[in-house]
Amino acid sequence: MNCFVDKYDEKAFFLHQYNPVVDAHLDLAAEIYERYQGGEREVIKNHYLENFKKAGITFIVSSVFIPTKQLPARGFELTLMQISALLKDIETIKEEVILVQSKMDMQMVISEHKIGIILYLEGLDIITNDCSILRALYAMGVRGASLTWSRRNYLGEGCCRADKLEDIRGGLSKLGIQTLQMLEQLNMFVDVSHLNDDGFEDVLMWTKKPFIATHSNARNVHMSYRNLTDNQIQALAKRGGVIGLNAYKSIVGVHSINNPIHKMCDHIQYIIRLVGENHIGFGLDLCDSYERALPRREFEIEPMDCLKNHAELILISAQLLREGCSEDTVKKVIGGNFVEYFMKFVSI
Repeated sequence: MNCFVDKYDEKAFFLHQYNPVVDAHLDLAAEIYERYQGGEREVIKNHYLENFKKAGITFIVSSVFIPTKQLPARGFELTLMQISALLKDIETIKEEVILVQSKMDMQMVISEHKIGIILYLEGLDIITNDCSILRALYAMGVRGASLTWSRRNYLGEGCCRADKLEDIRGGLSKLGIQTLQMLEQLNMFVDVSHLNDDGFEDVLMWTKKPFIATHSNARNVHMSYRNLTDNQIQALAKRGGVIGLNAYKSIVGVHSINNPIHKMCDHIQYIIRLVGENHIGFGLDLCDSYERALPRREFEIEPMDCLKNHAELILISAQLLREGCSEDTVKKVIGGNFVEYFMKFVSI
Protein backbone atom coordinates (compact mmCIF):
# COMPACT_ATOMS: atom_id res chain seq x y z
CA MET A 1 0.00 0.00 0.00
CA ASN A 2 2.85 2.43 -0.74
CA CYS A 3 1.51 3.59 -4.13
CA PHE A 4 -0.66 6.51 -3.09
CA VAL A 5 -3.50 7.79 -5.28
CA ASP A 6 -3.64 11.13 -3.46
CA LYS A 7 -2.67 12.84 -0.21
CA TYR A 8 -5.55 11.18 1.65
CA ASP A 9 -4.28 7.69 0.85
CA GLU A 10 -0.83 8.71 2.03
CA LYS A 11 -2.15 10.21 5.27
CA ALA A 12 -4.30 7.12 5.90
CA PHE A 13 -1.32 4.80 5.37
CA PHE A 14 0.80 6.62 7.93
CA LEU A 15 -2.07 6.85 10.42
CA HIS A 16 -2.37 3.07 10.25
CA GLN A 17 1.34 2.50 10.64
CA TYR A 18 1.84 4.76 13.66
CA ASN A 19 -1.40 4.34 15.65
CA PRO A 20 -3.27 1.34 17.11
CA VAL A 21 -5.58 -0.42 14.66
CA VAL A 22 -8.25 -2.83 15.94
CA ASP A 23 -10.63 -5.28 14.28
CA ALA A 24 -13.12 -6.18 17.00
CA HIS A 25 -14.55 -9.24 15.25
CA LEU A 26 -12.93 -11.97 13.17
CA ASP A 27 -13.84 -15.68 13.19
CA LEU A 28 -10.14 -16.46 13.40
CA ALA A 29 -10.17 -19.35 15.89
CA ALA A 30 -12.97 -21.06 13.97
CA GLU A 31 -11.15 -20.66 10.65
CA ILE A 32 -7.83 -21.92 12.02
CA TYR A 33 -9.57 -25.00 13.40
CA GLU A 34 -11.25 -25.72 10.05
CA ARG A 35 -8.00 -25.28 8.13
CA TYR A 36 -6.15 -27.51 10.60
CA GLN A 37 -8.80 -30.19 10.02
CA GLY A 38 -7.93 -29.96 6.33
CA GLY A 39 -4.23 -30.44 7.02
CA GLU A 40 -3.06 -26.83 6.88
CA ARG A 41 -0.72 -25.23 9.38
CA GLU A 42 0.57 -21.68 10.01
CA VAL A 43 -2.81 -20.23 9.06
CA ILE A 44 -2.24 -16.71 10.39
CA LYS A 45 1.13 -16.53 8.68
CA ASN A 46 -0.13 -17.82 5.33
CA HIS A 47 -3.56 -16.17 5.17
CA TYR A 48 -3.50 -13.05 7.33
CA LEU A 49 -0.14 -11.77 8.55
CA GLU A 50 0.91 -9.82 5.46
CA ASN A 51 -2.38 -7.94 5.26
CA PHE A 52 -2.45 -7.40 9.04
CA LYS A 53 0.91 -5.64 8.67
CA LYS A 54 -0.20 -3.58 5.68
CA ALA A 55 -3.21 -2.38 7.70
CA GLY A 56 -1.06 -1.74 10.78
CA ILE A 57 -3.24 -4.13 12.81
CA THR A 58 -2.51 -4.01 16.53
CA PHE A 59 -5.35 -6.09 17.97
CA ILE A 60 -7.70 -8.70 16.54
CA VAL A 61 -10.69 -9.79 18.63
CA SER A 62 -11.07 -13.44 17.65
CA SER A 63 -14.42 -15.12 18.15
CA VAL A 64 -15.00 -18.76 18.94
CA PHE A 65 -18.03 -19.63 16.82
CA ILE A 66 -19.86 -22.98 16.91
CA PRO A 67 -22.10 -23.85 13.92
CA THR A 68 -25.70 -24.64 14.79
CA LYS A 69 -25.49 -28.20 13.48
CA GLN A 70 -22.79 -28.97 16.09
CA LEU A 71 -24.97 -27.90 19.02
CA PRO A 72 -25.53 -29.04 21.67
CA ALA A 73 -23.60 -32.28 21.35
CA ARG A 74 -20.17 -30.97 20.34
CA GLY A 75 -20.32 -27.34 21.46
CA PHE A 76 -17.91 -27.47 24.38
CA GLU A 77 -15.56 -29.90 22.63
CA LEU A 78 -15.31 -27.66 19.56
CA THR A 79 -14.78 -24.61 21.74
CA LEU A 80 -11.73 -26.28 23.30
CA MET A 81 -10.50 -27.45 19.91
CA GLN A 82 -10.81 -23.97 18.36
CA ILE A 83 -8.95 -22.37 21.27
CA SER A 84 -6.29 -25.07 21.08
CA ALA A 85 -5.85 -24.56 17.33
CA LEU A 86 -5.55 -20.80 17.77
CA LEU A 87 -2.91 -21.18 20.50
CA LYS A 88 -0.97 -23.69 18.40
CA ASP A 89 -1.03 -21.36 15.39
CA ILE A 90 0.11 -18.37 17.46
CA GLU A 91 3.01 -20.47 18.76
CA THR A 92 4.38 -20.69 15.20
CA ILE A 93 4.70 -16.89 15.00
CA LYS A 94 5.11 -16.03 18.68
CA GLU A 95 7.71 -13.35 17.93
CA GLU A 96 5.05 -11.37 16.10
CA VAL A 97 1.64 -12.44 17.49
CA ILE A 98 0.54 -13.09 21.09
CA LEU A 99 -2.65 -14.00 22.95
CA VAL A 100 -3.65 -11.00 25.06
CA GLN A 101 -4.75 -11.89 28.59
CA SER A 102 -3.81 -8.78 30.59
CA LYS A 103 -3.43 -5.03 30.31
CA MET A 104 0.31 -5.61 30.54
CA ASP A 105 0.01 -7.75 27.39
CA MET A 106 -1.86 -4.92 25.66
CA GLN A 107 0.80 -2.41 26.59
CA MET A 108 3.54 -4.75 25.36
CA VAL A 109 1.77 -5.28 22.04
CA ILE A 110 1.61 -1.53 21.48
CA SER A 111 5.14 -0.71 22.65
CA GLU A 112 6.82 -3.64 20.85
CA HIS A 113 4.72 -3.36 17.65
CA LYS A 114 3.33 -6.88 17.88
CA ILE A 115 -0.16 -8.13 17.00
CA GLY A 116 -2.40 -9.12 19.93
CA ILE A 117 -5.29 -11.59 19.75
CA ILE A 118 -8.14 -11.07 22.23
CA LEU A 119 -10.35 -14.14 22.58
CA TYR A 120 -14.14 -14.13 23.04
CA LEU A 121 -17.16 -16.36 22.52
CA GLU A 122 -19.73 -15.50 19.86
CA GLY A 123 -22.76 -16.90 21.64
CA LEU A 124 -22.79 -18.74 24.96
CA ASP A 125 -24.73 -21.80 23.81
CA ILE A 126 -21.97 -24.03 25.19
CA ILE A 127 -22.61 -23.14 28.85
CA THR A 128 -26.17 -24.52 28.48
CA ASN A 129 -27.75 -23.80 31.90
CA ASP A 130 -24.59 -23.28 34.00
CA CYS A 131 -23.07 -19.79 33.89
CA SER A 132 -20.34 -20.81 36.36
CA ILE A 133 -18.58 -22.38 33.35
CA LEU A 134 -17.53 -18.81 32.51
CA ARG A 135 -14.85 -19.08 35.21
CA ALA A 136 -13.22 -21.98 33.38
CA LEU A 137 -13.46 -20.14 30.08
CA TYR A 138 -11.81 -17.11 31.64
CA ALA A 139 -8.96 -19.32 32.84
CA MET A 140 -8.50 -20.46 29.23
CA GLY A 141 -7.95 -16.86 28.12
CA VAL A 142 -11.49 -15.92 27.05
CA ARG A 143 -12.11 -12.25 27.85
CA GLY A 144 -15.65 -11.56 26.61
CA ALA A 145 -18.83 -13.00 25.13
CA SER A 146 -22.07 -12.33 23.34
CA LEU A 147 -25.02 -14.08 24.97
CA THR A 148 -26.44 -15.28 21.67
CA TRP A 149 -25.66 -15.69 18.02
CA SER A 150 -28.65 -15.39 15.65
CA ARG A 151 -30.47 -18.27 17.34
CA ARG A 152 -32.24 -19.00 20.61
CA ASN A 153 -30.39 -20.55 23.53
CA TYR A 154 -30.90 -20.93 27.29
CA LEU A 155 -29.98 -17.26 27.81
CA GLY A 156 -32.24 -15.50 25.34
CA GLU A 157 -33.23 -14.86 21.73
CA GLY A 158 -30.87 -13.87 18.96
CA CYS A 159 -31.90 -11.49 16.22
CA CYS A 160 -32.67 -12.85 12.78
CA ARG A 161 -29.85 -13.64 10.38
CA ALA A 162 -28.54 -10.89 8.14
CA ASP A 163 -30.25 -12.28 5.04
CA LYS A 164 -33.70 -12.16 6.70
CA LEU A 165 -35.95 -9.33 7.92
CA GLU A 166 -37.87 -10.68 10.90
CA ASP A 167 -38.50 -8.88 14.19
CA ILE A 168 -37.87 -11.67 16.70
CA ARG A 169 -39.30 -10.89 20.12
CA GLY A 170 -38.44 -12.11 23.60
CA GLY A 171 -35.98 -10.90 26.20
CA LEU A 172 -33.34 -12.61 28.30
CA SER A 173 -34.12 -15.53 30.55
CA LYS A 174 -33.36 -15.52 34.28
CA LEU A 175 -30.21 -17.46 33.44
CA GLY A 176 -29.32 -14.85 30.82
CA ILE A 177 -29.50 -12.13 33.44
CA GLN A 178 -27.38 -14.21 35.84
CA THR A 179 -24.85 -14.72 33.05
CA LEU A 180 -24.63 -10.96 32.44
CA GLN A 181 -23.90 -10.47 36.12
CA MET A 182 -21.23 -13.16 36.04
CA LEU A 183 -19.59 -11.60 32.98
CA GLU A 184 -19.43 -8.26 34.78
CA GLN A 185 -18.12 -9.88 37.94
CA LEU A 186 -15.28 -11.44 35.93
CA ASN A 187 -14.67 -8.14 34.05
CA MET A 188 -15.39 -9.90 30.75
CA PHE A 189 -16.85 -7.66 28.06
CA VAL A 190 -20.46 -8.07 26.91
CA ASP A 191 -21.18 -7.97 23.16
CA VAL A 192 -24.74 -7.20 21.97
CA SER A 193 -24.20 -7.96 18.27
CA HIS A 194 -26.61 -10.75 17.20
CA LEU A 195 -28.91 -10.06 20.18
CA ASN A 196 -32.51 -9.12 19.43
CA ASP A 197 -34.06 -5.78 20.42
CA ASP A 198 -35.76 -7.04 23.58
CA GLY A 199 -32.50 -8.64 24.67
CA PHE A 200 -30.66 -5.36 24.11
CA GLU A 201 -33.10 -3.62 26.46
CA ASP A 202 -32.46 -6.28 29.10
CA VAL A 203 -28.69 -5.84 28.78
CA LEU A 204 -29.19 -2.13 29.28
CA MET A 205 -31.35 -2.76 32.34
CA TRP A 206 -29.28 -5.48 34.02
CA THR A 207 -25.71 -4.30 33.44
CA LYS A 208 -23.81 -1.43 35.03
CA LYS A 209 -20.61 -1.34 33.00
CA PRO A 210 -20.04 -0.25 29.39
CA PHE A 211 -20.81 -2.90 26.77
CA ILE A 212 -20.02 -3.11 23.07
CA ALA A 213 -21.44 -4.21 19.73
CA THR A 214 -18.43 -5.85 18.12
CA HIS A 215 -19.85 -6.05 14.58
CA SER A 216 -23.04 -4.05 13.97
CA ASN A 217 -23.93 -0.96 11.95
CA ALA A 218 -26.62 1.75 11.94
CA ARG A 219 -30.17 0.59 11.20
CA ASN A 220 -31.15 4.01 9.90
CA VAL A 221 -28.48 3.72 7.19
CA HIS A 222 -29.49 0.18 6.25
CA MET A 223 -32.53 -1.64 7.59
CA SER A 224 -31.30 -4.89 9.09
CA TYR A 225 -32.08 -6.31 12.51
CA ARG A 226 -28.35 -7.02 12.78
CA ASN A 227 -27.88 -3.25 12.94
CA LEU A 228 -28.60 -0.91 15.85
CA THR A 229 -31.42 1.63 16.13
CA ASP A 230 -30.68 5.24 17.01
CA ASN A 231 -31.93 4.66 20.55
CA GLN A 232 -29.66 1.64 20.94
CA ILE A 233 -26.63 3.51 19.60
CA GLN A 234 -27.33 6.39 21.98
CA ALA A 235 -27.82 4.08 24.97
CA LEU A 236 -24.62 2.16 24.23
CA ALA A 237 -22.68 5.40 23.79
CA LYS A 238 -24.09 6.94 26.97
CA ARG A 239 -22.86 3.87 28.85
CA GLY A 240 -19.37 4.32 27.35
CA GLY A 241 -19.38 1.51 24.80
CA VAL A 242 -18.07 1.19 21.25
CA ILE A 243 -19.64 -0.13 18.02
CA GLY A 244 -17.55 -2.07 15.48
CA LEU A 245 -18.27 -1.32 11.82
CA ASN A 246 -19.35 -4.53 10.06
CA ALA A 247 -18.12 -5.09 6.48
CA TYR A 248 -20.58 -7.87 5.55
CA LYS A 249 -22.42 -6.72 2.42
CA SER A 250 -25.97 -7.49 3.54
CA ILE A 251 -25.36 -5.68 6.86
CA VAL A 252 -23.71 -2.65 5.24
CA GLY A 253 -26.47 -2.55 2.63
CA VAL A 254 -24.25 -2.86 -0.43
CA HIS A 255 -25.74 -3.73 -3.80
CA SER A 256 -24.14 -3.80 -7.23
CA ILE A 257 -24.73 -0.07 -7.70
CA ASN A 258 -23.16 0.92 -4.38
CA ASN A 259 -19.57 1.82 -3.67
CA PRO A 260 -18.87 -0.34 -0.60
CA ILE A 261 -16.24 2.00 0.86
CA HIS A 262 -18.60 4.97 0.63
CA LYS A 263 -21.47 2.99 2.14
CA MET A 264 -19.34 1.84 5.09
CA CYS A 265 -18.28 5.43 5.65
CA ASP A 266 -21.97 6.42 5.62
CA HIS A 267 -22.47 4.17 8.67
CA ILE A 268 -19.42 5.64 10.43
CA GLN A 269 -20.39 9.24 9.71
CA TYR A 270 -23.99 8.62 10.79
CA ILE A 271 -22.87 7.23 14.15
CA ILE A 272 -20.40 10.11 14.63
CA ARG A 273 -23.15 12.64 13.95
CA LEU A 274 -25.49 10.84 16.35
CA VAL A 275 -23.20 10.22 19.36
CA GLY A 276 -19.78 11.69 18.59
CA GLU A 277 -16.44 10.25 17.55
CA ASN A 278 -15.67 8.20 20.69
CA HIS A 279 -18.02 5.26 20.08
CA ILE A 280 -17.19 3.83 16.65
CA GLY A 281 -14.45 1.50 15.49
CA PHE A 282 -13.96 -1.51 13.22
CA GLY A 283 -15.51 -4.96 13.76
CA LEU A 284 -15.29 -6.18 10.20
CA ASP A 285 -16.65 -9.74 10.44
CA LEU A 286 -14.75 -10.68 7.26
CA CYS A 287 -16.27 -14.05 6.37
CA ASP A 288 -14.99 -14.99 2.91
CA SER A 289 -11.76 -16.61 4.08
CA TYR A 290 -13.60 -18.59 6.76
CA GLU A 291 -16.22 -19.74 4.24
CA ARG A 292 -13.48 -20.92 1.86
CA ALA A 293 -11.99 -22.95 4.73
CA LEU A 294 -15.15 -25.03 5.26
CA PRO A 295 -15.00 -28.56 3.85
CA ARG A 296 -18.37 -28.35 2.10
CA ARG A 297 -17.08 -25.71 -0.29
CA GLU A 298 -16.60 -27.54 -3.57
CA PHE A 299 -17.36 -24.40 -5.59
CA GLU A 300 -16.27 -20.79 -5.67
CA ILE A 301 -18.31 -18.71 -3.21
CA GLU A 302 -19.80 -15.34 -4.03
CA PRO A 303 -17.86 -12.75 -1.98
CA MET A 304 -19.87 -11.57 1.03
CA ASP A 305 -17.38 -9.00 2.32
CA CYS A 306 -17.06 -5.38 1.25
CA LEU A 307 -13.27 -5.63 1.69
CA LYS A 308 -10.96 -8.20 0.11
CA ASN A 309 -8.74 -8.26 3.19
CA HIS A 310 -7.59 -6.17 6.15
CA ALA A 311 -5.16 -4.16 4.02
CA GLU A 312 -8.15 -2.41 2.45
CA LEU A 313 -9.02 -0.83 5.80
CA ILE A 314 -6.76 2.00 4.67
CA LEU A 315 -9.27 2.78 1.91
CA ILE A 316 -11.94 3.49 4.55
CA SER A 317 -9.63 5.78 6.51
CA ALA A 318 -8.64 7.66 3.34
CA GLN A 319 -12.29 8.16 2.42
CA LEU A 320 -13.09 9.47 5.90
CA LEU A 321 -10.29 12.01 5.50
CA ARG A 322 -11.67 13.03 2.10
CA GLU A 323 -15.07 13.54 3.68
CA GLY A 324 -13.62 16.00 6.18
CA CYS A 325 -12.84 13.85 9.24
CA SER A 326 -9.83 15.07 11.16
CA GLU A 327 -6.78 12.88 11.67
CA ASP A 328 -7.61 12.71 15.38
CA THR A 329 -11.09 11.39 14.59
CA VAL A 330 -9.69 8.76 12.21
CA LYS A 331 -7.19 7.66 14.87
CA LYS A 332 -10.11 6.97 17.20
CA VAL A 333 -12.07 5.08 14.55
CA ILE A 334 -9.24 2.83 13.41
CA GLY A 335 -8.44 1.63 16.90
CA GLY A 336 -8.17 4.31 19.56
CA ASN A 337 -11.73 3.89 20.82
CA PHE A 338 -11.51 0.11 21.21
CA VAL A 339 -8.06 0.27 22.83
CA GLU A 340 -9.38 2.76 25.38
CA TYR A 341 -12.40 0.56 26.06
CA PHE A 342 -10.40 -2.62 26.62
CA MET A 343 -7.79 -0.86 28.74
CA LYS A 344 -10.35 0.85 30.93
CA PHE A 345 -13.26 -1.52 31.32
CA VAL A 346 -12.10 -5.09 30.74
CA SER A 347 -9.92 -7.29 32.92
CA ILE A 348 -7.31 -8.09 30.31
